[in-house]
Amino acid sequence: MKDVLNCIKKYVEITEDEKFILHWKKLSERLLKGILESYIRREPETVRIIENIINNIGQFNTEEHHRFNISTNSIFIHGNKSQVEFEYYGKSTKRELGDIIFILSVVYNGRKYFEKMTINQIKKSRNVSWNFNTDSAREQLYLLSRFPAFKGAKNSIIPKKDYNLPNYSGCLGSHGLLYYPGDFALISSKQLDVILSGKNKLELANLVLSIVPNNPCLCLHIDFEECFYLLHKLIHFYPRCLRYFPFICNLPILGNSCISYNAYDFSDKYLRGVIGELIYAKGLGYNHQAFQFLMDLLESIERKGGKYKSFVQNFRKFNYNPIGYGKDKIDKKDYEFDRDGGGLGITHTIIDLREGK
Repeated sequence: MKDVLNCIKKYVEITEDEKFILHWKKLSERLLKGILESYIRREPETVRIIENIINNIGQFNTEEHHRFNISTNSIFIHGNKSQVEFEYYGKSTKRELGDIIFILSVVYNGRKYFEKMTINQIKKSRNVSWNFNTDSAREQLYLLSRFPAFKGAKNSIIPKKDYNLPNYSGCLGSHGLLYYPGDFALISSKQLDVILSGKNKLELANLVLSIVPNNPCLCLHIDFEECFYLLHKLIHFYPRCLRYFPFICNLPILGNSCISYNAYDFSDKYLRGVIGELIYAKGLGYNHQAFQFLMDLLESIERKGGKYKSFVQNFRKFNYNPIGYGKDKIDKKDYEFDRDGGGLGITHTIIDLREGK
């Protein structure tokens, strides 16, 4: 476990580096540009908004010579649908799984040590409030806050396979709230569901009033190794334990934050790995089912060929630790999916910590 500890320690160190901060600011600016365009053009269709955001994030990297490299790569999967089927209070329904999947991979000594993911549903406001008074909005919130059993629907890029995903962090599913004149807040769908509690309207101020801010990371002020080994004992078999320890909430990759109030806040937390579900971790407990789902989805996207195949190949540029783990976890059964499916954006960032002890 010494290598895992060294990986996290180096991650903590680079978050204070000027080049890390530069990447954070660049990502924020690109995200804001895409959102602002949707307001200027008055885009009514969510799919166009997603495409604007993904295209503006694009592909870019920031390198600190010999120390680390950060690369962000985004792609919009063109197509008809990314719908899934699930049960909603006794009736079968179909909804989009989400609009954008944000993924963060942490690489150390040439191999992936950690990976986090959140499946995000975008909701646009003309001001700073959002309505959840339609069946589609309520069913979408139900899906991303509870993750009932689901499978890909007809004509969907999602494989027609039964998925039962835990949500240990509470942030495997999230809502991206766009607000005027062109900004972005993110909240865990699970917490959003509690805030609404039967109401049909959400105000931006509700996020501040309803959520207790995360405590600062005390691990930075006590013996780091003692803190880490305590956590290791606690979460080795029980990944859900992470959410019950506020003193690690801002610790890169092991931290857990379920809310951000603007694009800069989101980009900071996303790059530090405190937003989303831990779907892979060397030597620690993580969400195996969500990891398997992502492997299946990437396999479907790769089969579309062209730039989609290139995106997936770039995603697999680094092996998981141990080597070959990700490939071994791909379900070899040829589950049905639609190559014409899509309408989904993916943003993937790799933080390569290079060589370590």
